[in-house]
Amino acid sequence: MQLSGDFRVVNVKETDYKGVVRLEMEGSSGISLALEYPKNAVGVDIKQGDNVRINISNEKDPNYTLNWDVYMNGIVYYVGENIVKISIGGLIMDINNFKNNVKVGEKVYIGLRVIK
Repeated sequence: MQLSGDFRVVNVKETDYKGVVRLEMEGSSGISLALEYPKNAVGVDIKQGDNVRINISNEKDPNYTLNWDVYMNGIVYYVGENIVKISIGGLIMDINNFKNNVKVGEKVYIGLRVIK
Protein backbone atom coordinates (compact mmCIF):
# COMPACT_ATOMS: atom_id res chain seq x y z
CA MET A 1 0.00 0.00 0.00
CA GLN A 2 1.19 3.49 -0.79
CA LEU A 3 -0.57 6.74 0.08
CA SER A 4 1.09 10.11 0.42
CA GLY A 5 -0.33 13.61 0.61
CA ASP A 6 -1.35 16.66 2.56
CA PHE A 7 -4.62 16.60 4.46
CA ARG A 8 -6.59 19.26 6.34
CA VAL A 9 -8.02 18.39 9.74
CA VAL A 10 -11.71 19.21 9.40
CA ASN A 11 -12.90 17.83 12.73
CA VAL A 12 -11.53 16.61 16.07
CA LYS A 13 -13.99 14.49 18.07
CA GLU A 14 -13.68 13.13 21.58
CA THR A 15 -13.97 9.35 21.92
CA ASP A 16 -15.01 7.11 24.80
CA TYR A 17 -11.32 6.48 25.51
CA LYS A 18 -9.45 8.92 27.77
CA GLY A 19 -6.79 10.85 25.87
CA VAL A 20 -7.86 9.52 22.45
CA VAL A 21 -9.49 11.78 19.86
CA ARG A 22 -10.76 11.02 16.36
CA LEU A 23 -9.12 13.20 13.72
CA GLU A 24 -11.12 13.60 10.51
CA MET A 25 -9.06 14.81 7.55
CA GLU A 26 -9.68 15.60 3.89
CA GLY A 27 -7.24 15.72 1.01
CA SER A 28 -7.47 17.48 -2.33
CA SER A 29 -7.54 14.14 -4.18
CA GLY A 30 -10.96 13.19 -2.75
CA ILE A 31 -9.47 10.82 -0.17
CA SER A 32 -10.56 11.34 3.43
CA LEU A 33 -9.07 9.85 6.57
CA ALA A 34 -10.26 9.28 10.11
CA LEU A 35 -7.70 8.38 12.75
CA GLU A 36 -8.13 7.49 16.40
CA TYR A 37 -5.23 9.51 17.78
CA PRO A 38 -3.74 9.16 21.30
CA LYS A 39 -2.90 12.85 21.69
CA ASN A 40 -1.92 12.64 25.37
CA ALA A 41 0.42 9.68 24.88
CA VAL A 42 2.07 11.04 21.72
CA GLY A 43 2.47 14.64 22.84
CA VAL A 44 1.92 16.15 19.38
CA ASP A 45 -1.19 18.32 19.45
CA ILE A 46 -3.12 18.20 16.17
CA LYS A 47 -6.05 20.61 16.01
CA GLN A 48 -8.96 21.34 13.70
CA GLY A 49 -7.72 23.49 10.82
CA ASP A 50 -4.18 22.07 10.91
CA ASN A 51 -2.58 20.71 7.76
CA VAL A 52 -0.94 17.31 8.13
CA ARG A 53 1.39 15.55 5.69
CA ILE A 54 0.71 11.81 5.78
CA ASN A 55 2.63 8.91 4.31
CA ILE A 56 1.44 5.30 4.47
CA SER A 57 3.82 2.72 3.07
CA ASN A 58 4.76 -0.95 3.32
CA GLU A 59 8.37 0.10 3.82
CA LYS A 60 9.73 1.55 7.06
CA ASP A 61 11.31 4.98 6.68
CA PRO A 62 14.90 4.63 7.94
CA ASN A 63 14.88 8.36 8.84
CA TYR A 64 11.46 8.38 10.53
CA THR A 65 12.71 10.30 13.58
CA LEU A 66 13.76 13.20 11.35
CA ASN A 67 10.93 13.05 8.81
CA TRP A 68 7.82 12.61 10.98
CA ASP A 69 6.29 14.11 14.14
CA VAL A 70 4.40 10.84 14.71
CA TYR A 71 5.36 7.44 13.29
CA MET A 72 3.30 4.27 13.82
CA ASN A 73 2.83 0.86 12.28
CA GLY A 74 -0.32 -1.10 11.72
CA ILE A 75 -2.05 -3.90 9.85
CA VAL A 76 -4.68 -3.55 7.12
CA TYR A 77 -7.68 -5.56 8.35
CA TYR A 78 -10.48 -4.54 5.97
CA VAL A 79 -10.65 -3.60 2.29
CA GLY A 80 -13.96 -3.05 0.50
CA GLU A 81 -16.34 -0.50 -1.01
CA ASN A 82 -13.49 2.06 -1.43
CA ILE A 83 -12.75 1.84 2.32
CA VAL A 84 -9.52 0.62 3.90
CA LYS A 85 -9.30 0.02 7.66
CA ILE A 86 -5.98 -0.20 9.48
CA SER A 87 -5.46 -1.33 13.07
CA ILE A 88 -2.66 0.59 14.80
CA GLY A 89 -2.14 -1.14 18.12
CA GLY A 90 -5.90 -1.25 18.65
CA LEU A 91 -6.53 2.25 17.32
CA ILE A 92 -8.33 2.48 13.97
CA MET A 93 -7.57 4.44 10.82
CA ASP A 94 -10.23 4.62 8.09
CA ILE A 95 -9.29 5.63 4.57
CA ASN A 96 -12.22 6.53 2.31
CA ASN A 97 -12.14 6.65 -1.50
CA PHE A 98 -8.80 4.80 -1.72
CA LYS A 99 -8.74 2.99 -5.05
CA ASN A 100 -5.15 1.72 -5.31
CA ASN A 101 -3.84 -1.76 -4.60
CA VAL A 102 -4.05 -2.90 -0.97
CA LYS A 103 -4.60 -6.29 0.67
CA VAL A 104 -5.83 -7.47 4.06
CA GLY A 105 -2.88 -8.46 6.23
CA GLU A 106 -0.42 -5.92 4.84
CA LYS A 107 1.85 -4.31 7.42
CA VAL A 108 2.03 -0.56 6.93
CA TYR A 109 4.02 2.32 8.39
CA ILE A 110 2.23 5.61 8.95
CA GLY A 111 4.01 8.94 9.25
CA LEU A 112 2.35 12.24 10.22
CA ARG A 113 3.93 15.69 10.16
CA VAL A 114 2.08 18.87 11.09
CA ILE A 115 2.76 21.43 8.36
CA LYS A 116 3.49 24.85 9.80
